[in-house]
Amino acid sequence: MSFDVETALKYYVSRSKKGYEFKHNKATRLPLVPFITKLEAKDIEKLDFRSFEGYMGHCYRQMIQKDLPSDLEDAHFKTGLKAAVLRYLREEVKTSADLRDKFIHIAESLFFNGQELIKFSVESQAYLYWKRKDSGLENIADFICKIFVNEHIAALWQDKKGIPENIFQQLLNQSLPRLKDKPPRERKPDDPKDPEYHVINPKVVELFRKDFEFLNKDKRGFLAQSDLLFKYYYFFYVTQLAFTVNMFFDAGEAIAPVYFTIESETVSENRKTIRQGWKMLEPKLVNLMSHSVNLDMLNRLPLPAKTGGYDYLDLKKLFQGQAPEEAAALASHIGVLNAFYTSVVPVEKASWDDFDEDFERKTRYRQFGNEQERKVFELFHRIEYQFDYSSRKSKRQSFANWFLFFCKENFLKNRGRNGYSLNLSHEMLIFLTKICIGERPKIRLNDLMQAFRERGLQFDEASKRVILEIYEKINLIEKKSDSGDAQYIRQVL
Repeated sequence: MSFDVETALKYYVSRSKKGYEFKHNKATRLPLVPFITKLEAKDIEKLDFRSFEGYMGHCYRQMIQKDLPSDLEDAHFKTGLKAAVLRYLREEVKTSADLRDKFIHIAESLFFNGQELIKFSVESQAYLYWKRKDSGLENIADFICKIFVNEHIAALWQDKKGIPENIFQQLLNQSLPRLKDKPPRERKPDDPKDPEYHVINPKVVELFRKDFEFLNKDKRGFLAQSDLLFKYYYFFYVTQLAFTVNMFFDAGEAIAPVYFTIESETVSENRKTIRQGWKMLEPKLVNLMSHSVNLDMLNRLPLPAKTGGYDYLDLKKLFQGQAPEEAAALASHIGVLNAFYTSVVPVEKASWDDFDEDFERKTRYRQFGNEQERKVFELFHRIEYQFDYSSRKSKRQSFANWFLFFCKENFLKNRGRNGYSLNLSHEMLIFLTKICIGERPKIRLNDLMQAFRERGLQFDEASKRVILEIYEKINLIEKKSDSGDAQYIRQVL
């Protein structure tokens, strides 16, 4: 089969009198993550990385196909919403002016935290909003919704059973401005604005849905803690994705836990949590843009039609099932892709002539299953090489920053000369303990640690001792004997 590489890569390549120009665009054939390249530290409100309410509100509105009222401006949404609610109450409450003012004051103190609407009902979730609206944040919220929310989760999320409403809550629900229907949008193939994300780690998605069902059984608890659930699973999914793609053709289905610390403990440099925590994870997050471009370009090859496209493991199965002449043809196509990429993407601080030596050095001890796998590795390393030795290096970093900044606001702590370590706040620890125990009245300590590992969390012995001290302070430990194995952790109420 003939292969016209310029036509295949027309999404990335433009041609002018000066020659070719290649842009590392957002993936459309195999979208993995929602990040774009325009993010510097000063460009975003960090509170939106810390608070997950903006993500939750956007995702909820996407799920129910509604938009916020057009008369509430983005820049002043929260003050406008509060003003609209209080205005409705003033008009609807028929009593003396003095009693009405007292009623309004009580409603304001119960349902607002400053200008922020409190999640007091299922309906109120649709009105959660950003600290500062940004298209990059909306992309992430869309990603979360598409990865985690299926029809079953959507039905549970909207279900109002289990939340008895008093007259205050009924009146507040009525006062919320009417949402608009979102106009239907026909999705076009290769649309970067409406990607169909490829699910790399279905085990993480299955665990999310299991934990969502458990938390949702207590509707009041769900409203209070759903942001913690979505926040952790967004972190969990992307970090597992990073591990998986960096293993290329050797990835398995198992979860790869990383070492965390607890916010209140002190950490020395020889701890596993330093060596096998953030320092191990961060480089795998920084190169996500290279994997995204690599896989997206590979999915523009003349491959057999497949729903959802080909990730590295899918490509491995394809390579292994090919007849010799098919394998040779595909290896040739990937080689053409490598050569064309090299010809249209310049490096400013090195030379492509030095690439082969660099590639051989980096892959000296790697065993390739076949020639196709070797050429896929080569294409990835060419993408990395041009980022390393050109001004485009900052683009790769700003792509990763969308997730790195989120991690710094939620799951990292600066440990001085030891740098950052992965970190759980006491609130997140107790929440994840609750999720791991589930509906059981209690759980053996060893079984709890296994449930943590299944959710990507590993603790060394020093961190385990700190965790037990926290449990003891809030009376969650039930001892059967002095043996650590006989310790039970009670259900978190």
